[in-house]
Amino acid sequence: MQWREPNLNSRSKTLLAIVALVIVGWMASLVLFPMSETEKIEKVIKQAANAFEAKSSKEVASYLTADFNVEKFADRETTLNYLKAFFFNVRDLSVNIKYMKHENDRLPATASEARVLGVVVINGTADGQKFQAFSGQGADTGVLTMRKVDGNWLIHSARPLDTADPEKAFQQLAK
Repeated sequence: MQWREPNLNSRSKTLLAIVALVIVGWMASLVLFPMSETEKIEKVIKQAANAFEAKSSKEVASYLTADFNVEKFADRETTLNYLKAFFFNVRDLSVNIKYMKHENDRLPATASEARVLGVVVINGTADGQKFQAFSGQGADTGVLTMRKVDGNWLIHSARPLDTADPEKAFQQLAK
């Protein structure tokens, strides 16, 4: 049996060349323009929100530090046990991050901790009743303290705030 080169027409060759250039360009952009620390943090927060929406307490746990806590409420283990029960009882869960504001918009690569204010709308159905936000105010607002562990950003703590208004939230942070 004799091996033959595939007969590619010029259109296929052009398409392959374009795809190759796009891949090379994308890889070069990753090397030349790496993600900023704030972009890395936002990516982790969005991934954690996606895991929450997928009702995966195991995946949510992968975004939390070993000493994670919800301020004045629960440690990591208690939080994850609560999530398991919540995920079991909730249907049609959705998470929409409305707003994220970094305490420091220009974190250096050497940063090991950061705080992010977030406004999130969580919708779902529990016990046959539709709900929007845990706070009952239409949106939940809180501050996440992020820590870099082995070069990766993880959520170290969560502090719920009693307002969905970002400006009022910043006033609460100052207290």
